[in-house]
Amino acid sequence: MTEEESRNAGSGSSTPRFQLLTKEMVEGFDFEEILNGTASADCREYQDMFSNAQALAEENGNDNAATAYSALGALCGFHFRPDDVNDPYGPMVQMDGKRSPIPADFRPVADVIAYMAETTTDGTLKARLCDVAWLLNRRRVDLGLAAISAYRQIVRDVAAGTRKFRFEGSNSPYSSQSRGLLKRALSLAMMKSVGRGKQEEADIRQLVEQLFRASLTGTTLRDVHRIAKLALQYDVVSPLELGSSIEAWTQKNAEFDDHDRIDLLRLASSAYHEGGSMQDHFRSRLEIVDTQVRMARQMEENSATLAAGMLSDAISELHGIPDVKERRRELRHRLIDLQTNIPEEMGSISQEIDLKEIIDQREGSFQDLNLRDMLFAFAAMSHSPAPEELRKQAIKSIEDHPLSSIFGRSFHDRDGKVSYRAAGADLMSAPTDDSLRPSIAQSERIRREIFAAGDIQTARRLINESYYITDDTFSALLRYSPFVPEQIIRTYSRGFRRFFQGDPVSGVYILTPLLEASIRHILKEKGHDVSTFDNASKTQQDLTISAMFDQMKGELLDVFGNAIVMDIENVFLSQPGPTIRHEIAHGLMSDGQPYGPDAAYACWLIFRLCLIPLFPHREEIDQTLWQT
Repeated sequence: MTEEESRNAGSGSSTPRFQLLTKEMVEGFDFEEILNGTASADCREYQDMFSNAQALAEENGNDNAATAYSALGALCGFHFRPDDVNDPYGPMVQMDGKRSPIPADFRPVADVIAYMAETTTDGTLKARLCDVAWLLNRRRVDLGLAAISAYRQIVRDVAAGTRKFRFEGSNSPYSSQSRGLLKRALSLAMMKSVGRGKQEEADIRQLVEQLFRASLTGTTLRDVHRIAKLALQYDVVSPLELGSSIEAWTQKNAEFDDHDRIDLLRLASSAYHEGGSMQDHFRSRLEIVDTQVRMARQMEENSATLAAGMLSDAISELHGIPDVKERRRELRHRLIDLQTNIPEEMGSISQEIDLKEIIDQREGSFQDLNLRDMLFAFAAMSHSPAPEELRKQAIKSIEDHPLSSIFGRSFHDRDGKVSYRAAGADLMSAPTDDSLRPSIAQSERIRREIFAAGDIQTARRLINESYYITDDTFSALLRYSPFVPEQIIRTYSRGFRRFFQGDPVSGVYILTPLLEASIRHILKEKGHDVSTFDNASKTQQDLTISAMFDQMKGELLDVFGNAIVMDIENVFLSQPGPTIRHEIAHGLMSDGQPYGPDAAYACWLIFRLCLIPLFPHREEIDQTLWQT
């Protein structure tokens, strides 16, 4: 963020300089003089020029010029997002609660911006000023129409070589930068309140059609794809003609990267679908499948993971295509065969952690405690982290490692099957829960590992070294807990005894199903209906724990709070976590998993939930109960 952008940030306490702009400051002032001879198609290049002019005006004491240049620099410095029709300009920079300017910041001086848009003659600047002025005052249809014409002329100038973008590779009417200008112009032209039915709409549509037909005479696949996609989206060319033109071009120009080829074939299939030719639509999709299968074969020698991913895409592409049952079965068998090789490609990354300090601290805190206090101290060793804190940590992780965060991730089970896919983070928008989930899962996995190795194992050892615990030990305690239904106290006691005595297999397999019973019991005690009613058979069934967390999230939050609910989800239910409930319920847990940190944490969490209601009444419980 430049010094000027920092001063102009909307969250600042002082008024940004550009909001002091008046019409008198720009009347008779040639603010375009510094652009003479530039002929740039890139507003960001103009921003640099206006910022330099502002600094020079400030140095010379010309406040009016400095204010005008400040406004123009900020206007040219927006982040242009033509795919967002209703909000095409955002802040170029956001950090630490501040941001660079956005169009809404210019609302107090909207009339001055409109005046500047009317008087400017430079095409690139006129397009930006007219567009922003129309955004600030939608009644100024004339400015919206002027923006359409200006965008159209910029692309024509780029094609003629009289205007250039900042980067040489973008100086083509088919480039992504030109495509952005054309898309914004088409968006305005298609609006009923702006350009629909007017000459400006006909002009921009004619230009896009000319560019589409011209791109077909070239040999650059991405040029064809960009303009064809635009022509299809805005119905510039009939869908059937567009689809057949793309197919003919693809057959004529076969030497291209298969990924790009798939994108173009997918566009052709969409065009046929929109045009109602389903036979051609299915044929194009089958060609996509053939390409993906061929790519998978090429990948097999180097990476079973990549090959399996490509085959998965091919199988997914077959969905909805008639008469492909045998092809789908064949590809599924090939996928399973490939996935058996994926574990061989997986490696482990280890990091040694010195837990001596944690262990010493835990041993000191348990010294000389009676059994009752030891068990309560065991339950109070930690707490479920607040979701807000987990989000903050995940956002910070993305900010600290932005490059690794933008890539999507896939999570595989022991057989190599993809159990969860996570999209990459969008660094230009607010993070979503889905984009944060992998980071949260990773940080929680590390927290559970450290807690299990340093605290849980140490505390269990100390309790077993100091006292002899039996089923009756826990029964005497759990009978006071409202979290434990009376009819399963002894089953709970057996599970905790096994867990504490070093039999995690029995512990986790006994306690995990009981968690569902306790949650259902608490909700019923609070007056909530935890059953379903089948109208056809007139029968009722209890909700499973997954159904309760899906359908009764509000009730669960009211009873347990955000932190505990999210902790239960992260450990027992949600991908990409350990999903212990699913693993146990469906027989997927291996012999070694109950001895791992996730299983230990799961048993500790259930024990904590049982004792939380008893914390305020600990001193009222007779200590002699523990040794009877």
